[in-house]
Amino acid sequence: MDVNQQQIEEAADKILTALAGTHKWKWEENRKAILSEFSRDKIEQTLKLLQQQFTHQWDRKSIKKMPKSLKAQLGELTKLSKNQYLFTSPTSENNPSILAIWWPWGHGATVSLRLMILKESYRSPEIIKPKDSFLTIVKNLFSPDNR
Repeated sequence: MDVNQQQIEEAADKILTALAGTHKWKWEENRKAILSEFSRDKIEQTLKLLQQQFTHQWDRKSIKKMPKSLKAQLGELTKLSKNQYLFTSPTSENNPSILAIWWPWGHGATVSLRLMILKESYRSPEIIKPKDSFLTIVKNLFSPDNR
C-alpha cells in the first residue's frame, strides 16, 4: 500500500486539527509520514493529546506486551530509548490504523513527531483472550452453579 500525505491527513484529522495552531507539518516522502518538530514548551500539550487520541502508548518497558504482528511490522522502531514512545490504535470503522512516533532529540529541547498509517492493522491486546478461555467458558456452562 502506497500512502500519500492526503491519506494521512484525513486519517489523523482530529490530531492535526487540535494541533493546528501550534505545530507545522511537512511530508517525508522516504518514510511516508508527516513530521512536526517542536520545542519543549509544546511537549505537555502534545503528549496529552496523543494519550487521549490513541488506544495504546508504548514505551521501552510496555513494548514487550505489544502484539507480535505489530512488533514485526514496526521492526527497528520498537527498539525504544528513554522518553521515546510509539502510539497506536487498531483500525476503526472510519479510519486505518495510525502510528505516532514520539522522538525527543538528544539535547531534550526538541521533539520530532511523525504520523503514519500502518500497512496492517492489529488486534488490541485487551481483546486477545487467554488460550484456555474457550475451555473455561465450557466448564462454566456445566458447573453445578449454572444448572
